Amino acid sequence: MKFSKLIMLATVAISVGTAATEVHAAKRTIANSNSQTLTFKQITGNNLHRLGTIRQLTRSQIATDHKLTGKQVQYLMQLPLPHRLTAKNFTLDSQSLTMHLTKNKLHVSIAKIPLSKLTGIILNRYMPSNLRYKKPTATKQKVVALTFDDGPDPLLTPKLLKVLKKNNVPATFFEVGSSVIKYPQISRMVIQSGNQIGNHSWNHPQFTKIGKARAMHQISTTDAAIYKATGTLPAFVRPPYGAINESIGASFDRPTIQWDVDSLDWSYLNTPKTIKHVLTTTHNGSVILMHDIHPTSVAAVPSIIHVLKKRGYKFVTLEQLMQKPLLSNYQYFGRNDYRNL
Repeated sequence: MKFSKLIMLATVAISVGTAATEVHAAKRTIANSNSQTLTFKQITGNNLHRLGTIRQLTRSQIATDHKLTGKQVQYLMQLPLPHRLTAKNFTLDSQSLTMHLTKNKLHVSIAKIPLSKLTGIILNRYMPSNLRYKKPTATKQKVVALTFDDGPDPLLTPKLLKVLKKNNVPATFFEVGSSVIKYPQISRMVIQSGNQIGNHSWNHPQFTKIGKARAMHQISTTDAAIYKATGTLPAFVRPPYGAINESIGASFDRPTIQWDVDSLDWSYLNTPKTIKHVLTTTHNGSVILMHDIHPTSVAAVPSIIHVLKKRGYKFVTLEQLMQKPLLSNYQYFGRNDYRNL
């Protein structure tokens, strides 16, 4: 695996000054690589969270590049991918990270992950300058992320989507596979409306009580349902009840999204109480947990959005909230609050 020498950058000569700049950039890149055979240990800084993220990006890229059946999507979690940071089975160039796969049931030999998806995952010195991770600048802007569990619901989810669109608010919907398979058109609406879908299991068991094998089956079957409905694999997992352990969490190679504001909408089933609780407990950087399967919960959303905006909050995606790539085998509760499994 030789790091690309980026010869093309040095041969494009629009002007003498431009050519000189590009040659300098190419030489610097070559010097950084030092013509070495790179390893995962080098490009990730010996970071297992980054390696797990690359494994999942490999699965997602295969799902994007190939039209897979439901069974093939379920197999992705069993796809033989490197678990050692010294593995030498990838190629890195100026455009992509190419994974060279071992023999597998999908008969796929390579997966080319664009470098644009790897900012903050591959160390900056191995990335083009325009794709290097930059620490966010300090801001006084207060931010919050909305998340909704247990859908999709054929009536309430579309109603909620209209509210979010009207107020220009993004959200992440953690859906259960048994409902996605019934209402795939609603899941498509979620994506088409500019929101994200996360995996919330097939039928909402507590993972830590059913064991690793059954938990993996819950995740993989829901992956297949969401893929069939939307053409994409969910990037995040939220375990039912927030119950997770290291063994189960490591098996799906994705960030685990928890929360730090539980609306208790499922307990109150009362719109004014839900509104009051969320407004009382939300703070800068919060991940708010709600549900799009209760009429009282959906009815509470317009007021929650209105008041929080009036208080100076901006509603953002999970990535924007965290201000960095979300990595596998971490639990994310809110901004600056992420923990090992």
